This record gives sequence, C-alpha cells and structure tokens, in this order.
Amino acid sequence: MAIYSGKSVTLPRPIAQIYEKVADLSQYRDLVEQLPEEQRAKLNGVVFEGDSVKMDAPAIGQLVFKVSERVPTSRVCFTAEGSPVPLLLSLDLKEADTASTTITPSIKIEIPPMLRPFIGGKIQEAADKFGDMFTSLFK
Repeated sequence: MAIYSGKSVTLPRPIAQIYEKVADLSQYRDLVEQLPEEQRAKLNGVVFEGDSVKMDAPAIGQLVFKVSERVPTSRVCFTAEGSPVPLLLSLDLKEADTASTTITPSIKIEIPPMLRPFIGGKIQEAADKFGDMFTSLFK
C-alpha cells in the first residue's frame, strides 16, 4: 500500500473536542449548512451522513468513507466503499497545546507501483484537501 500524508493543520480547539467532532460525523450536516457560501464551495460536494462522508472524486465518481476505527483522542480511520481499489483515510490527532490540536490526514491506497507516478499527485492533492476541509469546518 502507498501512503500519502496530507499537510498537517493546527486547529484552535482542545484535542478532546476535535476528536469528538471528527469521530461523530452526524453533526456536520448542520455545520456545513451554516458556513458562508465561499467556504461551502471549498468542500466540493462533500456530504456528511451518520458515520460516513460522501464526496465526488475526479475520474472515480462518488466515494463513501465510513468510520472503521476510533482510537480516543488520537486517531479516526475511514474505509472507502465503492472505491475501485482498497483505500483508507486516517486522521491523526496530536495535542499542539492545551487549546489547540494538530490534525494530519493520510491516505493509504493499494495501487501498483507503476501507476503511482501517474496518479500519485492527485492522491497527494486529495490528502492535502482533507486538511483544508477541517480547517474550514473548525474556524
């Protein structure tokens, strides 16, 4: 499996609060609707439902990421359903200080090594966008 780590972002909230929000996706639907239009546009068709998040993926179609692992206050993993290849999105949380949390997204994907040069950049871009998405949601 190839691993693509997204850029880490620091969010101005304690780690327990961030973990609670990341581990329970049911609360995001209302939060997204309250965002200004420009921030909602950055989410590019992301829809939160219960323990899953749906999104449009270029050249793949719609992907559904379902919560597959929760490690209290440190990690939440999502497994892709409907993906043409095995895909896992992980969000690692680390306390930056008592009032802020660093979140680092990563994507683990099973693709043949010969295809990595062709699609690796797009996967890296997606990993980075997850960090941007959480920055938009928690500001």
